[in-house]
Amino acid sequence: MAIDAPRDRRAAAPARPVRAAFALAAAAALCGCVVGPDFQRPDAAPPPAWEAVSAPVPPAAEMSGLASRPVARAFDGRRWWSVFADPALDRLVDEAVRQNLDLQTAALRIEEARAQLVAAKSEGEPALSGDAVAGRQRMSENGIAGALGAGGAQPAPSPYGDLYQIGFDATWELDLWGKARRVVEAERAGVESAEQARGDAQISLTAEVARTYLALRGYQRQRAIAAADVDDQRRLLRLTQSRSANGFAAEADAVAQQAQLSSALAQLPPIDRSITQAANRLALLLALPPGALNDRLGPEPAAAAAPLPPEVPVGLPGDLLRRRPDVMKSEAELRAATAKVGQAKAQLFPSIELGGFGGLQATHANDLGDWASRFWIGGLQVSIPIFEGGKLKAQIRTADAQMREAALGYRSTVLQAVHDANGAIDAYAQEQRHASALARQADDARRSRDLMRERWRSGFASLVDVLGVERQLRQTDRQALQSAVAAQTDLVALYKALGGDWGAPDPGTAAH
Repeated sequence: MAIDAPRDRRAAAPARPVRAAFALAAAAALCGCVVGPDFQRPDAAPPPAWEAVSAPVPPAAEMSGLASRPVARAFDGRRWWSVFADPALDRLVDEAVRQNLDLQTAALRIEEARAQLVAAKSEGEPALSGDAVAGRQRMSENGIAGALGAGGAQPAPSPYGDLYQIGFDATWELDLWGKARRVVEAERAGVESAEQARGDAQISLTAEVARTYLALRGYQRQRAIAAADVDDQRRLLRLTQSRSANGFAAEADAVAQQAQLSSALAQLPPIDRSITQAANRLALLLALPPGALNDRLGPEPAAAAAPLPPEVPVGLPGDLLRRRPDVMKSEAELRAATAKVGQAKAQLFPSIELGGFGGLQATHANDLGDWASRFWIGGLQVSIPIFEGGKLKAQIRTADAQMREAALGYRSTVLQAVHDANGAIDAYAQEQRHASALARQADDARRSRDLMRERWRSGFASLVDVLGVERQLRQTDRQALQSAVAAQTDLVALYKALGGDWGAPDPGTAAH
């Protein structure tokens, strides 16, 4: 029996690695389990067609159509502002994308989200750390060291001693219920949300630059019309004063004409203020000080406004789900909220952490290299939540409520996007009708002016009559200009509402 007993122990020893391997295999199989709901996009289907497109637009050479058909890459939404054929606008938008502070902030948020994703991925991986200790210690003489020498059989050991240690610590928490994977899923959705937020900010920025620039050019053209009206009023005043001095008109006519001139002059300061405000607004969008763009923009536009595009492919309402960044951002937020529900539920289940610590330890530094100085500790730790006072279940209810809130937010965002796009389509179509009517009115006014000039050359009309007709023509041109600017800004709002194609490779990425 004395010989067989050691043989039995040696035979039983290999069973320990087998059992450990079996336990690890079982744990690895459990790591495939993931608790909590999987992401599903809520039922927030937009209508099959736009309501505003169904209204017919009267045909005219100067009007644009609205094509409602599926659109994937029908136009370069990344540079949609190129439809205005204005190189100055192109340069301003490119500089704004590079220099705008809000866009750079959004780019930094993407970096933050990506760093958080890397940190989340590391939570499910084994961790290894090393440490080294070299020091001197003193033990209590009234403690264990003093008790060892209290019997008098041997002298009490010295309370002073040295300790040298080099070790490594390894831990790994098994992801049995998918908690770490849910964390990674939520952080990955956070990266998507940050990227879509930057896309939304870029679309808003480009739209604001285009709208402000077009308004500025409209103010400059409006000022040119107002200045021409002032010149006409001065000419009429000189004629009226001359006729009054020669007895062909009453003095009251000259006073009335002076009032008309004062009224025309009073229109210039508000226009100048609008020009200054628009230029400063552009400078702010480009992260420049006030007045920095005055020389570049000039006192008036170098060329006439380009005609609107012959067709605007608005696509179908369903295209907004993959083209508007705010919709995709809301979807990413819902995906993150759904993953956090599984993360909270995984807290209810036991957690297993494998760990080990080993190294070299000695009381003399020269002994650290001896094989006898080695030590190690290995094992696993199981943590089971028994009583948490309802905290874990409350966290699950909180995560579930946040998930349902994010689902409602997604549906609300889709609905708002559909309303924005439909309203922009309707506004653009209505302004087209307005512009068509004003274009016909301007044509009639020009024919009236030409006829009056012929009558003046023939001696059947006075110069006062000619200047009066030209003034009416300028008022019509002012209204047509306002309508043209409104149509341009409505087109900007339409492109913004459609979402564009901001996800395409963009050379003008914000630098920081």
